[in-house]
Amino acid sequence: TTADANAVRGNNGIYLSNGTVGATFGNRGFGDKEGVVYRAGLYDDQETLRPIPAGHIPNIAAPKPDEPYRQTLDLKRGVLITEYDRRTVTAFVSAARPDVVVVHVKGATKDEMTSGTADRIGNSQAIPGAAGVPTRYVCADYSYVADAGSTNSFTVIYALSEGATEQSAKTAASTAVQFALAAGFEALLAAHTRAWEARWDAAGISIDGDPEAQQLVNKLTFDLLQSVRAGGDHSVAPEALSGNFYKGHIFWDADIWMFPALLAQYPDAARNLLDYRYKHLPEARAIAKSQGFAGADYPWESASTGKETAPSGFSTERHVTAGVGFATWQYYLATEDTPWLKERGYPVLSGVADHFASRAKKNAASGKYEIKGVYGPDENKGKVDNNTYTNALAKYCLEAAGKAAKIVGKPINSKWAEVAKNIALPFDKEKGAYLARDADELRSTKQADGELVIYPARLPMPQATAEKTFDLHAPRPIKTGPAMTASMHALIAARLGRADEAEKYFRDSYRPFVRGPFVLFSEKRTLDRCVFTTGAGGILQSVIYGFGGVDFDNWDGIAKAPVALPPSWKSLTIRGVQHEGKRYIITVTKNGRTVKAQ
Repeated sequence: TTADANAVRGNNGIYLSNGTVGATFGNRGFGDKEGVVYRAGLYDDQETLRPIPAGHIPNIAAPKPDEPYRQTLDLKRGVLITEYDRRTVTAFVSAARPDVVVVHVKGATKDEMTSGTADRIGNSQAIPGAAGVPTRYVCADYSYVADAGSTNSFTVIYALSEGATEQSAKTAASTAVQFALAAGFEALLAAHTRAWEARWDAAGISIDGDPEAQQLVNKLTFDLLQSVRAGGDHSVAPEALSGNFYKGHIFWDADIWMFPALLAQYPDAARNLLDYRYKHLPEARAIAKSQGFAGADYPWESASTGKETAPSGFSTERHVTAGVGFATWQYYLATEDTPWLKERGYPVLSGVADHFASRAKKNAASGKYEIKGVYGPDENKGKVDNNTYTNALAKYCLEAAGKAAKIVGKPINSKWAEVAKNIALPFDKEKGAYLARDADELRSTKQADGELVIYPARLPMPQATAEKTFDLHAPRPIKTGPAMTASMHALIAARLGRADEAEKYFRDSYRPFVRGPFVLFSEKRTLDRCVFTTGAGGILQSVIYGFGGVDFDNWDGIAKAPVALPPSWKSLTIRGVQHEGKRYIITVTKNGRTVKAQ
């Protein structure tokens, strides 16, 4: 029992994934008969993430409405265990085999043991691509086999594979199933467990004095990690592979909210999100050219083609392009991977810089470069002139491109520095604070906007200006807005040294949105779609970059940065922070912050 009103809401199943395949499991440890699974990057001709029927579901009776059952999500191993009516169902989406889902049942009845023991032939279907994208074929194959020497346990191996031809998809799925069958359940579980334990052993976050926050951070880290597979080139949608809300499209959520949360401790996983952007650099260049601009301009929403898929109006939300450049430079600062910068990072970053140098137009009267007619993060306002966050992040990219050019030995576009130095940044001298845009009426906003010039845009400013800017904008977002605003407020407050305020925002960033008992995170207070990886990234950033003080732009200054640990926390330890190929442990107490080699 629980007094948490949210505990009875939103338990629509437990999402498990390996970054390639995502599935949701119900209260009997299986998906429902109508259930579907999703495969990363598999979009149809409408550019919508395609749901694939899960195929055969073993004939296992579900718990009755009033029948007790016990369900445990083991985060350390990435395993869901469901117990009811003398049955134990163990399920996982293999972290060791990208196409494979495994379900093991112990305590099955005789009828259940014989209801589906024959191998099934995989069902395949064609997924027509959008214009210019070849048709892909997907095959769902599975086998339902009794465990050797057992009269009451069996294993279901499910594989979801794709290919350029129907036969190649079938062959891939069949091969995945047969390899898994040959290995057996125990070996599959062991390999999957080792993969997850390696992640947790390499890095982690420990909060002493706040079990609630500790559980939250563990679960949200798990949700982000399971939604990306190192070595791929797929990005992460706002609700990952749990469904196709927002059509499974890629937004600024990936580059600004999720990427930094992964970068600090798992740069190899974070790189996937950048490789997706690099893969679609030609399309970004085509978008810029179609508007009469130079460089690369990334779409507000994208899927398999890399083309703009957003409704009209939202396609002018140009801060998404600055976010791509920001993430690219952050990756280099964290890793100092110069070969990567030369091959992939610099082409993207210089493309972004060329675009803003072309898009920003000089105002003859003021001498400032202006970017007009764009949406800012406050989408309720519509098109505005000189959204300060957009311009500040463009400035960051223009300056970063100049630094990157020197590193890789490329010529520098002289206009980068000129625009960066003179870009319009609306400022109220009387208030001593940056505004959100030209003609800012200081009314309510959909979400954080003007305050984002402090972070992530990192616009250089005196402490007093940062405080006045934050105080001006923090009260503005509406209370029914998306979850990530409060986490950014917590981060900024912490960086300003305001411990009590930071803790309040931190609690506000998750308590109205979490659905118990599995810490299912919803985008909005009123909704129960509960795998909002954007919000997960925001909260983890508040811990890592806010309370933890991690700053790849000023690594040497981390130990000296203001300490604003929540009063209820005794200490915060962040293991496995990677910088220039080495791992570090950052420890924060009320007395200060230390950085030491791991």
